[in-house]
Amino acid sequence: MKLEGVSVKIGTRLVVSLTIAVAIVTGLYLYQQLSAERQALLEQREREIRVMARTLEVAVRNAVRRDQWEDVQELFEEAKGYAGVARVTLFHADGTPLVGGDQEGVEITPGREEFREAIKRKQSMSFSHTLNGEQVLHYLRPIRLINRGPALLEIAYRTSQIESAYLRRRDEIILAGVAIMAAIAMAFWYLTKRNISKPIHALIEGAAAIGAGELDRQIPIARRDELGRLAAEFNRMTERLKQAREQILEETIKKVELERQLQHSEKLAAVGRLAAGLAHEIGTPLNIISGRAEYLLPALSESHPSAQSLRIIVEQIARIRRIIEQLLGYARVTPPHIAPTSLSEVFSNVLSLLDHELTQRSIRVTSRIPDTLPKLAADPYLLEQVFVNLLLNALDAMPEGGQVRVAAEAKRDWIEVSVADTGCGIPPESLPRIFDPFFTTKKVGEGTGLGLSVVYGIVKDHGGTIEVKSEPDEGTTFLITFPVHRSQPVQPASVARR
Repeated sequence: MKLEGVSVKIGTRLVVSLTIAVAIVTGLYLYQQLSAERQALLEQREREIRVMARTLEVAVRNAVRRDQWEDVQELFEEAKGYAGVARVTLFHADGTPLVGGDQEGVEITPGREEFREAIKRKQSMSFSHTLNGEQVLHYLRPIRLINRGPALLEIAYRTSQIESAYLRRRDEIILAGVAIMAAIAMAFWYLTKRNISKPIHALIEGAAAIGAGELDRQIPIARRDELGRLAAEFNRMTERLKQAREQILEETIKKVELERQLQHSEKLAAVGRLAAGLAHEIGTPLNIISGRAEYLLPALSESHPSAQSLRIIVEQIARIRRIIEQLLGYARVTPPHIAPTSLSEVFSNVLSLLDHELTQRSIRVTSRIPDTLPKLAADPYLLEQVFVNLLLNALDAMPEGGQVRVAAEAKRDWIEVSVADTGCGIPPESLPRIFDPFFTTKKVGEGTGLGLSVVYGIVKDHGGTIEVKSEPDEGTTFLITFPVHRSQPVQPASVARR
């Protein structure tokens, strides 16, 4: 071989010949690949549009059923731009646009034969036309709307994105074909894919996972180069994001709890102010009525018709007095007298006080309070009130008898106490208000609704917490925490007796 007087060696000839042969074979292969790639892009886009149409059909039916046309319009607006979508329109069977009728080119579709065929055959159809110098494909899907009759959903999407993707892919394949004909390019491509593409893909997947909220995602670090350091920094960033999210969640929970306690305190303060005024205004007239009734009662015989009425008057006035005394307890400012207190001794005293009622109502109390528990920082008298009120509530919840289980254990600087009964339980809708004053689930005349409010106030004054868990017909459990006694007394959460 001789090129214009230049002598060419056989090796060069062989290289040129092989290169031409490889170029021809590679060119044919690339042409086939490009054709297949373009077809694959078109099929993929058509699948995406069909899936979108089915999804929009379900959403449109639900929205139309609820007569929420604004939601349909908003949904169509969101769909525009996805996967090259230029327009989404909902037509009536007569061609009148129901939603999306103000868009460019919307008047073309009702005049097409495909529109009428899709309505008639109830089958999806498609057609294409040129709009503003750009080819647009239309996918038509017939649907039936409640109270609206047959309709047609149109999705128009541009082919420019498909052509752009095809051109980009063509350039990539041609460049790859050129690289195949050069050993260095092949090696470079292989090493690039092995050492750069895969690690970057792992980083992209990790970033996508974090974007989806998977903050536990970690990228394996198997390298010591820049990509390895980038993966390490990525993992540290993920850990910091996770900690920040947990901190925000914890702070939010604390804020909600603080607001709930503040609202409860405001309710109790209002009750205290009301009680102080009512107790004085009601107490004096009641004393006069009770005194007159007690004065007249001895003067009547047991068989006198008015004697029974006078006794009822005296009994009901005594009941009103007890309620007034409880109300005054809310208004009275009495901080707890904190002292080292044995929980087991306090509970034993409470059992002695209620022994008769427990036996009479067939209530069995099981206590698991170790004598070795650390002493509480508490007021023994107020602590007795807590357990008395909780046990009395349990008695009312088990009119046919049952069991009460009381247990306590030390957890660091706190003593956790649980009081569980096998009674009728509390309805879920009543649980958020169970500690509100005057709220009760008992029948009229069987309770004032102040017992658990008193318990809540005492526990909070001691710096403790109280929670309730209950299911109807499965019993109720109160979980209470009290601080362990230290050298410094516990400051009460508030000084107002609730």
